[in-house]
Amino acid sequence: MAEGLSLKNVTMKFGGLTAVGELHAEIGPHDLVGLIGPNGAGKTTVFNVITGVYEPTLGEVSFGGERLNGLKPNEISHKGVARTFQNIRLFRGLSVFDNIRVSFTPQTKYGLWRSMTRAGGFYSNEKQTARKIEELLDLFKLRHVRDELATSLPYGDQRRLEIVRALATNPKLLLLDEPAAGMNPAEKQSLMKLIRQLREQFSIAILLIEHDMSLVMGICERIYVLDYGLKIAEGSPHEIRENPKVIEAYLGAEAPQTQA
Repeated sequence: MAEGLSLKNVTMKFGGLTAVGELHAEIGPHDLVGLIGPNGAGKTTVFNVITGVYEPTLGEVSFGGERLNGLKPNEISHKGVARTFQNIRLFRGLSVFDNIRVSFTPQTKYGLWRSMTRAGGFYSNEKQTARKIEELLDLFKLRHVRDELATSLPYGDQRRLEIVRALATNPKLLLLDEPAAGMNPAEKQSLMKLIRQLREQFSIAILLIEHDMSLVMGICERIYVLDYGLKIAEGSPHEIRENPKVIEAYLGAEAPQTQA
């Protein structure tokens, strides 16, 4: 799939342990896809392989027709791939606004000299960046805390701030690692609507890891299921919910119903 993300025979080994084995997956340029499985199934390892934290032992990762194997995380980010993390990683000493501002740094149109001298369109570029940040803060309902320390926010707001920061890199593919972790039911419902909105408004693809099956089944168009590093199923929410292998390995006897 030249325009999207392609994983071909991707295998990640750590010594004698195979964390991910011979994974094939395709994410189109506008897809909303889930990646699920029990703890230790290899889901976050897949994210780390896609984003260059790990180079796969075997196989190929490509995005937009370009091979990503061997590239550094910042180089892959510049290709249009952004992610959030299972454990929140905000800059503790920075405000909400400045946490987002950091993500705009690669997009600045001036170097160190112009930054120091305030020449060559420095102020106009800064105003443009500030305007974009304010728009994101409005979208995520965080404008009222723009000047507060990021780590002082409630847990749900910190989760949303991480998504804002990822979006600020102007991605084509957004990887969300357990975005609903620690959220209450109302926050999860709001997050579901927000994820759908992001896909449409920013015209991006989204791949998410999530243990809340009502959320996954409610918004994902297609789902991949891993167990012990191996893909045991892929398909629509309905197909995954009815798959005997998935029920045995992960969902249990009573699978959740898809939400409207």
